[in-house]
Amino acid sequence: MIDVKKELSKELNHKKLDAFVIVSDPDKNNPINQADMFIRGLEKDRNIYHDLFSKHQFFQLKIKKQSLSENLETWIGFDESNGNLIQVWLCLRCKIDDQTNAMTHNDGCDRVLKKVAKSRLPFKGPGIALIGSDGSGKSTVTLDLEKWLSEKIDCRRYYLGSGEHYNSIYKRCIKMMIRGFRLSRDLNKKQTVKAGENELDQTQVNSVKKGLKNWYCHINAFYLYRISVRTLKQLKMSNGFSKGGGIRLFDRYPQNQFMGINDGPKIRKLYGNINSSVINRLIQMEEENINRCVKMSPDLVIKLVISPEVAILRKPDHNIPELEKKTDIIRNLNFENTVVQNIDANQKYEEELRTIKKLIWDYLFQLSKMNG
Repeated sequence: MIDVKKELSKELNHKKLDAFVIVSDPDKNNPINQADMFIRGLEKDRNIYHDLFSKHQFFQLKIKKQSLSENLETWIGFDESNGNLIQVWLCLRCKIDDQTNAMTHNDGCDRVLKKVAKSRLPFKGPGIALIGSDGSGKSTVTLDLEKWLSEKIDCRRYYLGSGEHYNSIYKRCIKMMIRGFRLSRDLNKKQTVKAGENELDQTQVNSVKKGLKNWYCHINAFYLYRISVRTLKQLKMSNGFSKGGGIRLFDRYPQNQFMGINDGPKIRKLYGNINSSVINRLIQMEEENINRCVKMSPDLVIKLVISPEVAILRKPDHNIPELEKKTDIIRNLNFENTVVQNIDANQKYEEELRTIKKLIWDYLFQLSKMNG
């Protein structure tokens, strides 16, 4: 595969431009070397540089700090051979300076580099969602993608599920109640029925158990509703971030096509048969929130498709029929106005991650061309 950074350096030398090129060293102690390549050239050659970058499928990022922005540009590219992003700083000047002097204070570029915040896209940042059944590696992939993108571009990850990554106070209370129920059940099994125990005492015990179960159902329903509130809030926050050119990564995404599973509405399926005005209201509010989330659909959805046989090895506490059902749901989920890509999550993780990186890069590059 082609080494993009090496090829770009060759072409810069071939053009015989009056430029001073610095390729980053391993320790990256110099602020200039925070990028993979730093080019100091003349203003009159701006179009030549732009043509070279475009040829190698680079596109320009937006620098938050606006001072001297006309003289300082940052470009981003992708090296398919190793899956890394390549960032190039281009500092343009009006006249030829001594190379040593250029290294330190020419046009103030170095001073700006020290203060420049992380670069963003020059257009609205996309929302990229990774979905899949249990064991497909959604969280692992999303974390690695966040690390990969964040080195060069402003990127944030949003967890939109209710699993181990989300541990609210409601969830802790429910776990305590479940432990209490189990302890009570175990004690009842060990106790023998006392001789002469009257029916009234047994009725009182059953009444208490029924009341506790009713409380549990209401608390759990409220917890599920709070998840939908949190998810909607996360999506609203992410929209503001994307307008400034930031990339949003979603670990899971809500849907309303399948009830009670795969981040769909859950209260109706679990407690819809309970005659309670509170439960009915929570059902209505949860589904309203999920519907609003669905309308804020991501721009790119990556489905991690894994076979149940492989998933069960990663999630031994699950069962094959459940995993088969979730896999089928993932395949059949539809998203409006969204690019959907399927990825084979059965392959080696390194190959899977590299495939996803290339897919995301191609999508970003196409967005850059569409937005001029």
